[in-house]
Amino acid sequence: MRLLASISISLITCFVAVGAPAQTAQWPDRVVKIVVPYTPGPGPTDSVARVVAESLQRKLGQPFIVENRPGASGNISSVYVIAAPADGATILVGAAGPIAVNPSLFRSLPFDPERDLTPLAFIGEEMFALVVHPSVGARSLTDLLARIKEKPGRFSFSSGGNGAGTHLAGERFRTAAGVDILHVPYKGGIPALNDVLAGVVPMTFTFVQNAASMAKAGKVNVIAVTGSQRSPLLPDVPTLSEAGLKGADFTSWYGFMVSAKTPQPLAEKMRQALYSALREPEIRRKLEEQGLRPKEMDAAEFKSFLHKETQRMSAIVRAANITID
Repeated sequence: MRLLASISISLITCFVAVGAPAQTAQWPDRVVKIVVPYTPGPGPTDSVARVVAESLQRKLGQPFIVENRPGASGNISSVYVIAAPADGATILVGAAGPIAVNPSLFRSLPFDPERDLTPLAFIGEEMFALVVHPSVGARSLTDLLARIKEKPGRFSFSSGGNGAGTHLAGERFRTAAGVDILHVPYKGGIPALNDVLAGVVPMTFTFVQNAASMAKAGKVNVIAVTGSQRSPLLPDVPTLSEAGLKGADFTSWYGFMVSAKTPQPLAEKMRQALYSALREPEIRRKLEEQGLRPKEMDAAEFKSFLHKETQRMSAIVRAANITID
């Protein structure tokens, strides 16, 4: 009897040991949710999630759905994914704001992105464009700075809200240029852009694809882009550095993440599947149309990048004394 019991325990142990890899090998075996921290719309986060979900569903034969969970500057989505079962069924579209900015923006963040999330697949970086209403009369950075200095403290820029990428880009610009401009926060990037189009606020920073379409319609003048290289969507527009303003570069980024509790073999399988989708020419084309510069990183590179970005964003937030709570 003792021998039989010993054999039974050994067999059970073997089945358990074999069972975990088997479950990993079968991923996905249920509906997988790709959680987006913003509302549905034309922005890069939602668009990227949907094209990748379609590709993965086609490749892997299981449903992949996009679930939008906006609120609290992206914190609601992060907390939701961190608390979800670590079974590969819940993936977060991580963005620079919720992941790298919020740790310094909120005094009591209920999670630590570096500790509680595992980076899976980097999607790409994006830059912003500095645009002004045509009534400002500026078509170059030199023109714009001259007009700002004519009205110190009275010139303003709009943003998508305190701590938003468009806000941080504006703060980088203000510091590098040494100008006195007023920040006007809105509840989202679209309202911030709309009031520039209406001439209510003279300037803002917006996604490059927005700037390209608005400039083509003659609704704004595009002064410069915030990246280290020009954007293919605005090839004739200089970077801020090329225009003569050093130290104002600013980029944002996106990447897929999962709860840190997820077993490493499963996380690696998910990473491979995500990059398989992101490498598709059609998906790369759609990313580039959104103004994103696709880039692939392995697990260690993405983790190191996340740490450096958190430090970089923290320095901008502290220098501008930005708080949200």
